[in-house]
Amino acid sequence: MNGVRARRALAAAVLVTLLPLSACSGGTGDTGDQGAAAGRTQGSQTFGELPPESGTPKDGGAVDIAQQPGAGPYYVLPIVPGAFNSTYVTYQFQRLMYRPLYWFPEGASPKVNPQLSLAELPEFSDENKTVTIKLKPGYTWSDGNPVEAGDVVFFVNLVKAALRKNAANWAGYTPGQFPDNLDSVTATDASTVTIKLKEAYNPEWFTTDQLTSVVPLPAKQWARASADGPILDHADPENAEAIYTYLDKASRDPATFASNPLWQTVNGPYRLSAFDVTTNFYAMTANEKYTGPQKPRIQTLNFRPFTSETAKFNQLLSGNLTMATVDQAHVGQVRALKAAGYHVYGAPRLGFNFIMLNFKDTTDNVDKILGQLYVRQALQHLIDQPGYIASKGMYNGAAAESYGTAPATSPYASPDVATAPYPYDPAAARKLLEEHGWKVVPNGATTCERPGSGPTECGEGIPRGQTIRFNLFYRSEPQLHSAVSTAFASEARKLGISISVAPKTFSFLIQNYNVPAAPDKAGEWAMSTWGGFSITPYPTMTGTFDSEGSGNVGAYSDAKTDELIRASVHGDDRDAVKAEIEHLRTNLPVLWLPNAHTIWAWKDTLSGPQETFAALPTTVLTPEYWYLK
Repeated sequence: MNGVRARRALAAAVLVTLLPLSACSGGTGDTGDQGAAAGRTQGSQTFGELPPESGTPKDGGAVDIAQQPGAGPYYVLPIVPGAFNSTYVTYQFQRLMYRPLYWFPEGASPKVNPQLSLAELPEFSDENKTVTIKLKPGYTWSDGNPVEAGDVVFFVNLVKAALRKNAANWAGYTPGQFPDNLDSVTATDASTVTIKLKEAYNPEWFTTDQLTSVVPLPAKQWARASADGPILDHADPENAEAIYTYLDKASRDPATFASNPLWQTVNGPYRLSAFDVTTNFYAMTANEKYTGPQKPRIQTLNFRPFTSETAKFNQLLSGNLTMATVDQAHVGQVRALKAAGYHVYGAPRLGFNFIMLNFKDTTDNVDKILGQLYVRQALQHLIDQPGYIASKGMYNGAAAESYGTAPATSPYASPDVATAPYPYDPAAARKLLEEHGWKVVPNGATTCERPGSGPTECGEGIPRGQTIRFNLFYRSEPQLHSAVSTAFASEARKLGISISVAPKTFSFLIQNYNVPAAPDKAGEWAMSTWGGFSITPYPTMTGTFDSEGSGNVGAYSDAKTDELIRASVHGDDRDAVKAEIEHLRTNLPVLWLPNAHTIWAWKDTLSGPQETFAALPTTVLTPEYWYLK
């Protein structure tokens, strides 16, 4: 989901920071059964080791890559609606075919990657209200046409058309920001885009947050309203809307993904060659006309679907997969993977993980109860992050504590972000409830005895006799989400708080239990656990936790947060975003969970530059650099 609205993408697992490559290569050493539960219980930043590049590269061959269970791609056009947006759609599917204007990360480093970007870094002038972008020479579409400035303008015009139809049509949208903040976007020549902004913005934010979501699209091929229609002037809003309607409809038809000629015009290293709508298997073939810095060596990428983490791991252990992620439940079997000829490496991703709260659920006054900061503080006191990390039934040692929207290793964050503002303390949780007028009945039903809005009362809109009852839907795979959700509900029950838990698929959760994407379902859920948000290197939460953000899944709204986000976006003082991170850490728009390591295993017959494997925990794939030995 947005992973990415203020350019956030929903991620199905936790997302933490990316470490510099030098810090990644050391690893933790012991990745066997006992090391999983022991040496990393404090929250290590890496898991295993990155192997050096080896062997003699050869061209050809096929690589079998496991998809995450229930998280396959169902949308092609790189203007992704919130209901379809995830790291699996944007990073592992679309990016292989359609390159963004600015690529990140650079190996394991959370910054723009100049080598893989389509343009030189932008130049800001006119007090940061004019942005000049020079496209690199030589990039072409697979039909031979050059990637031009007009393709960037085409993307912008289509985004505007999509948003005119429905603000939920682009997951990257926040009202007042891109493209609302553009006074004009002009192709001043074939390789130059000039953007005039309505007001000044922080150049770091505008580059890493806004421009990384711009994806040039083939205007000379796609600017039409039907398959056999003429090329239209997309600067005309009516034409742009007709073009968008045509492309959006085609992008929602998985049965034709591989056969529709539209999607064969690409500028990335691979193109779609097969898509099975029944199983969600898809294959990509090397784009022989790719003009990027590295021609793909591997001919075919097979993305194989799975219904469960166990089924996926069994296929990995049997040697039937070239590469796959390793769920926390299988960390204890890493030694067996190594014995079977796999390299294993993991690290947290750039982002954060949580239990999402729905501030729009009016069922049984959930919105009024969650609207009280002391309630959220009490609930956070019930989450034992160190215990969860150490538990063999949860993270198995493969995670790091995290209590905010940016990791402590971010250059923008205070080190306090790794310190629990409300550590696990059920007694403190009970005290908070009792101090605010609740009669706590352990394993029973805690009720409000002092209604009202005073400092020792339950809170505005909470009546006498009110109980605290929530439902919590968790992602059905991997089982980590079930374990975390159940443990949290068990702790809550001890304080007379009723939390009923039930599983749903990842796709269902991001499409339905998402207030901006499905406002009519806001009364059906109070909490959800599906993973986390990936974030861009500049960690402001614009679009995610500001009141009008299109990625504000739980409709959190706080005037102070809005003020801090605006300062982060429009100013150039790093302390502004630091203040934002610190405020959100303590104001609890969500309940913080540990950041799990995203662990990958790949056969030792697969190799390539070390930094391309260091980027795997971000869910970003660069298979054009890999080869079979």
